[in-house]
Amino acid sequence: MKKNLPLIVIIASAILIVVNFIFSEKFDRGFWMSTLSSVLIIISMVLTIRERKKND
Repeated sequence: MKKNLPLIVIIASAILIVVNFIFSEKFDRGFWMSTLSSVLIIISMVLTIRERKKND
């Protein structure tokens, strides 16, 4: 489970980004900050997966 956790976080963040785009009525600062935070989470999890593969 611990090995698959970054992939699960990536999928959950991607789903939240899509839902945020679909159901958001106004594109204010809060919308862009939540989208940016999800993108940064995805980037950090991709880097974590790459580092784990490099160590194995």
